[in-house]
Amino acid sequence: MDKLLTPAEVGAIMGIHQKTVERLCRSGELPGFRIGRYWRFRRLDIEKYVDVLAEATVTFGMPAVSAGPISIQRGGL
Repeated sequence: MDKLLTPAEVGAIMGIHQKTVERLCRSGELPGFRIGRYWRFRRLDIEKYVDVLAEATVTFGMPAVSAGPISIQRGGL
């Protein structure tokens, strides 16, 4: 199992503040989960989220502020 990321680490990867990461999670837009009172993230889920945003930006030729909630299909379990 890969190391889980914190909101600060996700923020550094995405170039946004960790509070923005937490807000996106609460709204259901960013794939994450809580362990107790702390948000945690899988690197693969974050990479897929960023890829979808980048693709939307290229496809529509405009900055993607939000691509909406993303459904991550997990296989093998």
